[in-house]
Amino acid sequence: MKNLKPLTEDQQKVFNFIASHIDDTGKSPTIAEIKEKFNFVSSRSVTQYLEALTKKDLIRRERYKSRGIMLMNRNNNDIVQLPVFASAGCGSPAIIAQRTFDDFISVAASLIHGRKKEDLYVIKAIGTSMNEAGINDGDYLLVERTEGQDINIGDKVVAIIDDSAVVKRYVRSDDLIILQPVSSDKSHKPIILDANSTYKIFGKVLKTIRMPKTNGMRYIEGTNY
Repeated sequence: MKNLKPLTEDQQKVFNFIASHIDDTGKSPTIAEIKEKFNFVSSRSVTQYLEALTKKDLIRRERYKSRGIMLMNRNNNDIVQLPVFASAGCGSPAIIAQRTFDDFISVAASLIHGRKKEDLYVIKAIGTSMNEAGINDGDYLLVERTEGQDINIGDKVVAIIDDSAVVKRYVRSDDLIILQPVSSDKSHKPIILDANSTYKIFGKVLKTIRMPKTNGMRYIEGTNY
Protein backbone atom coordinates (compact mmCIF):
# COMPACT_ATOMS: atom_id res chain seq x y z
CA MET A 1 0.00 0.00 0.00
CA LYS A 2 1.33 3.44 -0.91
CA ASN A 3 1.56 6.24 1.62
CA LEU A 4 -1.92 7.60 0.92
CA LYS A 5 -2.72 11.27 0.76
CA PRO A 6 -6.18 12.24 1.97
CA LEU A 7 -8.89 12.86 -0.58
CA THR A 8 -10.09 16.30 -1.50
CA GLU A 9 -13.76 17.02 -0.92
CA ASP A 10 -14.52 16.63 -4.64
CA GLN A 11 -12.53 13.40 -4.94
CA GLN A 12 -14.43 12.05 -1.92
CA LYS A 13 -17.76 12.82 -3.58
CA VAL A 14 -16.76 10.99 -6.76
CA PHE A 15 -15.45 8.03 -4.77
CA ASN A 16 -18.63 7.90 -2.66
CA PHE A 17 -20.78 7.90 -5.80
CA ILE A 18 -18.78 5.04 -7.31
CA ALA A 19 -18.99 3.01 -4.09
CA SER A 20 -22.74 3.66 -3.69
CA HIS A 21 -23.40 2.76 -7.33
CA ILE A 22 -21.57 -0.55 -6.92
CA ASP A 23 -23.41 -1.29 -3.66
CA ASP A 24 -26.81 -0.46 -5.18
CA THR A 25 -26.47 -2.04 -8.62
CA GLY A 26 -23.64 -4.53 -8.32
CA LYS A 27 -21.68 -2.77 -11.07
CA SER A 28 -19.60 0.34 -11.41
CA PRO A 29 -20.88 3.52 -13.08
CA THR A 30 -19.71 4.43 -16.56
CA ILE A 31 -17.70 7.56 -17.26
CA ALA A 32 -20.84 9.04 -18.85
CA GLU A 33 -22.87 8.37 -15.69
CA ILE A 34 -20.25 10.02 -13.47
CA LYS A 35 -20.08 12.97 -15.88
CA GLU A 36 -23.86 13.37 -15.72
CA LYS A 37 -24.00 12.99 -11.93
CA PHE A 38 -21.56 15.84 -11.30
CA ASN A 39 -22.35 17.97 -14.36
CA PHE A 40 -18.76 17.78 -15.58
CA VAL A 41 -18.07 19.65 -18.81
CA SER A 42 -16.07 16.82 -20.38
CA SER A 43 -15.25 13.15 -19.94
CA ARG A 44 -11.64 14.19 -19.35
CA SER A 45 -12.70 15.71 -16.03
CA VAL A 46 -14.00 12.29 -14.97
CA THR A 47 -10.81 10.50 -16.01
CA GLN A 48 -8.73 13.00 -14.01
CA TYR A 49 -10.64 12.06 -10.89
CA LEU A 50 -10.35 8.36 -11.69
CA GLU A 51 -6.60 8.75 -12.20
CA ALA A 52 -6.30 10.48 -8.82
CA LEU A 53 -8.29 7.73 -7.09
CA THR A 54 -6.18 5.08 -8.82
CA LYS A 55 -2.94 6.72 -7.64
CA LYS A 56 -4.30 6.64 -4.09
CA ASP A 57 -5.00 2.90 -4.40
CA LEU A 58 -8.75 3.37 -3.90
CA ILE A 59 -9.83 2.00 -7.27
CA ARG A 60 -8.48 -0.11 -10.13
CA ARG A 61 -9.62 0.32 -13.72
CA GLU A 62 -9.97 -2.01 -16.66
CA ARG A 63 -9.72 0.62 -19.35
CA TYR A 64 -11.45 -1.25 -22.17
CA LYS A 65 -14.62 -1.99 -20.20
CA SER A 66 -17.40 0.57 -19.89
CA ARG A 67 -17.97 -0.53 -16.31
CA GLY A 68 -14.39 -1.37 -15.43
CA ILE A 69 -13.96 0.43 -12.09
CA MET A 70 -13.22 -1.79 -9.11
CA LEU A 71 -12.85 -0.72 -5.50
CA MET A 72 -9.64 -1.58 -3.67
CA ASN A 73 -9.07 -2.32 0.03
CA ARG A 74 -12.66 -1.72 1.12
CA ASN A 75 -12.50 -4.26 3.90
CA ASN A 76 -9.33 -3.17 5.69
CA ASN A 77 -8.39 -0.31 7.95
CA ASP A 78 -6.01 1.52 5.60
CA ILE A 79 -8.36 4.50 5.18
CA VAL A 80 -10.50 6.37 7.70
CA GLN A 81 -13.02 9.17 7.27
CA LEU A 82 -12.87 12.09 9.68
CA PRO A 83 -15.55 14.77 10.09
CA VAL A 84 -14.88 18.40 9.31
CA PHE A 85 -16.05 19.76 12.64
CA ALA A 86 -15.74 23.54 12.57
CA SER A 87 -13.93 26.62 11.41
CA ALA A 88 -11.33 28.08 13.75
CA GLY A 89 -9.94 31.60 13.59
CA CYS A 90 -6.17 31.97 13.61
CA GLY A 91 -6.53 35.70 14.15
CA SER A 92 -8.97 37.07 16.69
CA PRO A 93 -11.78 34.92 18.15
CA ALA A 94 -14.24 36.31 15.62
CA ILE A 95 -15.09 33.13 13.73
CA ILE A 96 -18.10 31.34 15.19
CA ALA A 97 -17.54 27.59 15.40
CA GLN A 98 -20.13 26.02 13.13
CA ARG A 99 -20.56 22.26 13.10
CA THR A 100 -20.28 20.90 9.59
CA PHE A 101 -20.47 17.16 10.02
CA ASP A 102 -21.82 16.86 6.47
CA ASP A 103 -18.20 17.30 5.32
CA PHE A 104 -15.62 14.53 5.65
CA ILE A 105 -12.00 14.02 4.68
CA SER A 106 -10.48 10.60 4.02
CA VAL A 107 -6.98 10.03 5.39
CA ALA A 108 -4.58 7.12 5.60
CA ALA A 109 -4.95 5.30 8.92
CA SER A 110 -1.20 5.62 9.38
CA LEU A 111 -1.62 9.38 9.83
CA ILE A 112 -3.54 8.99 13.08
CA HIS A 113 -0.90 6.84 14.80
CA GLY A 114 -3.34 4.52 16.56
CA ARG A 115 -5.37 7.26 18.21
CA LYS A 116 -9.09 6.74 18.71
CA LYS A 117 -11.00 7.76 15.62
CA GLU A 118 -13.91 9.10 17.69
CA ASP A 119 -11.56 11.67 19.28
CA LEU A 120 -10.29 13.02 15.94
CA TYR A 121 -11.71 15.90 13.94
CA VAL A 122 -10.65 18.07 11.04
CA ILE A 123 -10.95 21.81 11.58
CA LYS A 124 -10.40 24.48 8.94
CA ALA A 125 -8.04 27.27 10.00
CA ILE A 126 -8.91 30.85 9.18
CA GLY A 127 -6.46 33.74 9.50
CA THR A 128 -2.70 34.24 9.74
CA SER A 129 -1.77 34.41 13.42
CA MET A 130 -0.19 30.92 13.33
CA ASN A 131 1.60 31.18 9.99
CA GLU A 132 5.06 30.84 11.55
CA ALA A 133 3.91 27.62 13.22
CA GLY A 134 3.11 26.04 9.85
CA ILE A 135 -0.62 26.84 9.91
CA ASN A 136 -1.83 29.05 7.09
CA ASP A 137 -5.20 30.49 6.19
CA GLY A 138 -7.35 27.75 4.65
CA ASP A 139 -5.34 24.82 5.99
CA TYR A 140 -7.15 21.87 7.51
CA LEU A 141 -5.99 20.75 10.96
CA LEU A 142 -6.14 17.24 12.34
CA VAL A 143 -7.21 17.79 15.95
CA GLU A 144 -7.44 15.33 18.81
CA ARG A 145 -10.22 16.20 21.22
CA THR A 146 -8.83 16.27 24.75
CA GLU A 147 -11.14 18.66 26.67
CA GLY A 148 -8.07 20.10 28.36
CA GLN A 149 -6.46 16.78 29.25
CA ASP A 150 -2.87 16.01 28.23
CA ILE A 151 -2.20 19.54 27.06
CA ASN A 152 1.40 20.65 27.51
CA ILE A 153 2.97 24.08 27.36
CA GLY A 154 3.87 24.82 23.77
CA ASP A 155 1.15 22.63 22.24
CA LYS A 156 -0.91 24.09 19.43
CA VAL A 157 -4.50 23.97 20.64
CA VAL A 158 -8.05 24.71 19.55
CA ALA A 159 -9.83 26.70 22.23
CA ILE A 160 -13.53 27.56 22.36
CA ILE A 161 -14.02 31.06 23.75
CA ASP A 162 -17.68 31.94 24.20
CA ASP A 163 -19.05 30.70 20.85
CA SER A 164 -15.84 31.10 18.85
CA ALA A 165 -13.00 28.73 18.09
CA VAL A 166 -9.36 29.86 17.87
CA VAL A 167 -6.06 28.15 17.16
CA LYS A 168 -3.08 29.27 19.25
CA ARG A 169 -0.03 28.03 21.11
CA TYR A 170 -0.80 27.07 24.72
CA VAL A 171 1.17 28.82 27.49
CA ARG A 172 0.59 28.98 31.26
CA SER A 173 1.74 31.69 33.64
CA ASP A 174 0.74 31.35 37.29
CA ASP A 175 -3.07 31.10 37.23
CA LEU A 176 -3.40 32.44 33.71
CA ILE A 177 -3.66 30.64 30.40
CA ILE A 178 -2.14 32.51 27.48
CA LEU A 179 -3.11 31.63 23.92
CA GLN A 180 -0.10 32.85 22.03
CA PRO A 181 -0.04 33.69 18.31
CA VAL A 182 2.99 32.56 16.30
CA SER A 183 2.94 34.93 13.36
CA SER A 184 5.04 37.14 11.13
CA ASP A 185 2.29 39.74 11.57
CA LYS A 186 2.96 41.37 14.94
CA SER A 187 -0.51 42.91 15.06
CA HIS A 188 -1.79 39.59 16.41
CA LYS A 189 -1.96 39.71 20.20
CA PRO A 190 -2.09 36.99 22.85
CA ILE A 191 -5.42 36.02 24.36
CA ILE A 192 -5.19 35.93 28.15
CA LEU A 193 -7.65 33.75 30.06
CA ASP A 194 -8.24 33.71 33.81
CA ALA A 195 -10.63 31.99 36.19
CA ASN A 196 -13.43 34.35 35.16
CA SER A 197 -13.07 33.67 31.44
CA THR A 198 -15.56 31.54 29.57
CA TYR A 199 -13.50 29.08 27.56
CA LYS A 200 -12.74 25.42 26.92
CA ILE A 201 -9.62 23.81 25.50
CA PHE A 202 -11.22 21.63 22.85
CA GLY A 203 -8.16 19.74 21.69
CA LYS A 204 -4.63 19.85 20.36
CA VAL A 205 -3.44 20.09 16.79
CA LEU A 206 -1.68 16.95 15.55
CA LYS A 207 -1.09 17.76 11.90
CA THR A 208 -1.64 20.32 9.19
CA ILE A 209 -3.50 19.04 6.14
CA ARG A 210 -2.78 21.34 3.23
CA MET A 211 -4.77 21.42 0.00
CA PRO A 212 -2.90 23.22 -2.79
CA LYS A 213 -4.05 23.22 -6.39
CA THR A 214 -2.09 21.57 -9.17
CA ASN A 215 -3.08 21.26 -12.83
CA GLY A 216 -6.72 21.84 -11.94
CA MET A 217 -6.77 18.91 -9.52
CA ARG A 218 -6.64 19.37 -5.77
CA TYR A 219 -4.88 17.11 -3.32
CA ILE A 220 -4.07 17.17 0.39
CA GLU A 221 -0.69 16.84 2.03
CA GLY A 222 -0.16 16.14 5.71
CA THR A 223 2.49 17.88 7.82
CA ASN A 224 3.48 16.37 11.16
CA TYR A 225 4.18 18.37 14.28
